[in-house]
Amino acid sequence: MLRFLPAAVLFSTSLLALPNAAQAQRATVPADTARQRALGEVTVYATRLGQLAGQTGRYVTVVPGSTLSHYPVTSLDDLLRLLPAMEVQSRGNFGTQADITLRGSTFNQVLILLDGMRLNDPLTGHFAGYFPITPAEIEQIEVVRGPGAALYGPDAVGGFINIVTKTFAATHRPDGTELAGTFLAGEYGLKSTNAGFYGQDKGLRLAGGILNNTASGQLLDLPGGGRNNFKLNTYSLSGAYQLSEKFSAAARASFDRRDYNAQNFYTTATADRARETTSRDWYQGQLRYEWNERARTELQIVGTASTDYYVYTPTSVASDHLMHYLNVQGQHQLQVSDHVRLTLGGQADRRAVLSNDRGDHAVWHTGAFAVAGLAPTAGLNVTAALRLDHDQNYGTEVVPQLNASQLVGEKLTVRGAVGRGIRAPNFTEQYNSAIRPGIVPSGFNVGSPALSAERTWNYEAGLDYQPWQALTLRGTYFNRYGRNLIDYVAATGSQVIETTGFTNINPSGSYRLAENLFAVTTQGLETELSSRAQLAPGLRLDGSVGYTWVHLGVEGDVQSQYLSNVARQLVTGNVSVTHRRFALAFGGVYKQRAGQQTVASASTNFAELTPSYAVFNARLDLTLVPERVWLVGQAQNLFNAHYSDLLGAQMPTRWLMAGVRVALRK
Repeated sequence: MLRFLPAAVLFSTSLLALPNAAQAQRATVPADTARQRALGEVTVYATRLGQLAGQTGRYVTVVPGSTLSHYPVTSLDDLLRLLPAMEVQSRGNFGTQADITLRGSTFNQVLILLDGMRLNDPLTGHFAGYFPITPAEIEQIEVVRGPGAALYGPDAVGGFINIVTKTFAATHRPDGTELAGTFLAGEYGLKSTNAGFYGQDKGLRLAGGILNNTASGQLLDLPGGGRNNFKLNTYSLSGAYQLSEKFSAAARASFDRRDYNAQNFYTTATADRARETTSRDWYQGQLRYEWNERARTELQIVGTASTDYYVYTPTSVASDHLMHYLNVQGQHQLQVSDHVRLTLGGQADRRAVLSNDRGDHAVWHTGAFAVAGLAPTAGLNVTAALRLDHDQNYGTEVVPQLNASQLVGEKLTVRGAVGRGIRAPNFTEQYNSAIRPGIVPSGFNVGSPALSAERTWNYEAGLDYQPWQALTLRGTYFNRYGRNLIDYVAATGSQVIETTGFTNINPSGSYRLAENLFAVTTQGLETELSSRAQLAPGLRLDGSVGYTWVHLGVEGDVQSQYLSNVARQLVTGNVSVTHRRFALAFGGVYKQRAGQQTVASASTNFAELTPSYAVFNARLDLTLVPERVWLVGQAQNLFNAHYSDLLGAQMPTRWLMAGVRVALRK
């Protein structure tokens, strides 16, 4: 291949300490010109400059929070699954567990942010889909494909996702109150509640909600039976207050609790009867000061405590982990002129784990960054970012990024970007099973303490074309060259002992060992067609469909665990038709990937990844009270496909549910 160049205190003090959000936003976002409005531009906060989407030079998808109730899904990770050019590898629907990948990345190479603060769990990327937020609080979801290390530091290799909330965002909303909820019951004991509120009055904003999914589950086709039961609960409350014309504060507390059957989530062993319980407490505070119409300063702090309790069999010793994460970030935004905007800032975080399986570890990470947005000529936007990053795992790194976009005429935007990415191994990749009591069973993943950090260079070029106001076409070519990519590779017990020095490994056993692959080249093509059309008075069509082609070149043709799961061809889409009397939504995924299967034996289940599969969801809302109450019917996996995203983890078959949706506004 060619190589291309303390929790309660935090919550209360933050509320007592929030600049005029609306004025600050107007000070840092450029004028929304007639041409940009014609292209349906929205503001993207993930760039740290508050740029319009067409000015970023990146392939960006923005999902407004007001549309979340229109999708045929019951969790945020299931929603992401339907977005173009995004692959979600699930171990269960309804938010049980999902690995999120972008541009052929592993699940550890995608950074998740909540109001610009990193969400990634320090233990493992498997928990990336455990969002400590409820849909009622979301202003918009931003998906930025390609590297973001120059902005946010490690992990943003394949891309990054920023969830913007109504209380923390620098947006202007009219005073009022919104109450909304969807309440469903279905097969296999399913009960689903998605309810929340947002209110604003005279400088005070409050929002909160609950997202609960529980079920006794479908019977699994596995030795020993078992059901894919789950109990998944998220509770969140946030508030913001404008203390003066220039000074404002915001705070959030959220709690996520999950308990589910994890049988064969991570192994294909016949002895696997795993159950997993996780929790996360998230506390976040923000101060914002508007110096004048052209400058503002923000300070944010996040403290989290999370747990993971994994029992492989009812008689085995549980793997018990406690994680702490502290993150402090400050930035100053300045509009130098109508053509130049700057953001300067710094960030420091500490991630720590206490574990009877991985040991006790703590790592500090710091970074300083600068971002400049330039508009030298009409229609041309250039964004340059530079970050000086230091991590105890990989030392000090300089991480650059350069993006550009050019508006050609009224309908076409041409864009390109080049940037560097970096990712340090997480605690699981370094220490998994290191001090596990007894002998580690064959088939387990084992960490490697000596892993090096991943380093990548990324290139992309694309265009956005809007021939009519209701139709947008997008296409992007990307290429990423990476060294030391981390994944799990089959190894004998003796090889694991030699590499790691672990003393609890069976020399004659077989394992999957975390290793640095020599070099990986990833290239691909992303295309998207999206439409927002008013078909007739009171009748609207919204939808998108995307096709993604990915080619992976691994030096030495090494077959690794998660990289081999990446879809080579991926089609995702969703469409909704909305009328004053009804709303119909349909979404689906088609994947073509490398097929895999195991040979059944006394110790191994038969498990298969078919070379391809297609899954579709559907939803119908019938109006009972116009614009207030709807009767809802929904089907997950409408055509009853039997499939797995990850070897051994059976996905649910068809699941029917019905209920009611309510929306009240004042």
